[in-house]
Amino acid sequence: MNTWVLIDTETDGLYAPIHAIEVAAQKFDGLCPVGDPIQVFINHGIEIPFEATEVHGYTTEFIEENGLSPIDAYARLRAYIGNNPVVSHYLQFDWTRVLMPELMRLRIPPIGRPGFCTWLLSRRALPEHLTHKLDHLRDYYDLACTRPHSALGDVEATTDLLQRIIFPRLTSINFDSIKKVYEFATMRPLLRCKCLIQDLDFETESRRLAETRREEKKRQEVVKRVHENIHSIPTLINEHELIEEEHDIIFMGRKFLFTGKMAFGLRAQAQKEVQLRGGLIPTSKHLSNDIDYLILGEDKEAGWTRLLHGGKLTSAFLNKFQHPSSKLHIVREEAFRSALLK
Repeated sequence: MNTWVLIDTETDGLYAPIHAIEVAAQKFDGLCPVGDPIQVFINHGIEIPFEATEVHGYTTEFIEENGLSPIDAYARLRAYIGNNPVVSHYLQFDWTRVLMPELMRLRIPPIGRPGFCTWLLSRRALPEHLTHKLDHLRDYYDLACTRPHSALGDVEATTDLLQRIIFPRLTSINFDSIKKVYEFATMRPLLRCKCLIQDLDFETESRRLAETRREEKKRQEVVKRVHENIHSIPTLINEHELIEEEHDIIFMGRKFLFTGKMAFGLRAQAQKEVQLRGGLIPTSKHLSNDIDYLILGEDKEAGWTRLLHGGKLTSAFLNKFQHPSSKLHIVREEAFRSALLK
């Protein structure tokens, strides 16, 4: 597999029958591109839907003027690709859903054979990214590209990604041939790839991941039981130590919400004290993502500990339990009263 061809397609849509209206390709020898890429426009004599034109910019008129007949276009591609492995950033789409069905529909013998997918390779070689869409990688690495969302532009960007980012990274861990790159592109589990790239111990990371999954499963079970009103929310808040015991409350510009009857007195008076110090009181009585402080009223008979399944209390618990680093602070009335005296 020393010689292989990177391709990309632009089409008239995403649903069968899919017609390729542009195909671009770049030949490689090992890890290096060879010669110039090829670009072919294909005129199937069909209307290009507006939704497709919105993506790639090609109109029916443009394809009629610049496109070759399918027979001539694929003859040119066959001369360039031969029987070499075909690689693309979404091989499942470009090869399986576009080229192979189209060649069968046109009764043209197969061109090339399936190679590896550079999207799958990117997932393994670039584990620090949450997404490996070409748009994201092109912007992040400032990849060479004459025209985004064109087959030629995407081939250029993928070539630059491979040459400048992925191949050097893989070469540094001894995956220094196209045969080894193919092996890496299909390696499982992905955690092993991450460990190779980031020089981590696989066994240690496997144990850590397993523990994380166990903890997440426990969290999901707690959340499920909360939604089913099985747990007492005050008990859960105490058990998970979500109340901040030592926190310097900042009033200026912060939003305060109260729940439970206050021993301090009327809630309206507490809200007035907040506003006098530059704090904000939301118009809604529901806990939203912009709330900074939830103050727990501590009246003996009707304080927060009596709100077994209160709306604000439940929302606050789920907020802190699922997102420990959220901006929300859950504070007892006693701490709030102390802050008023400072």
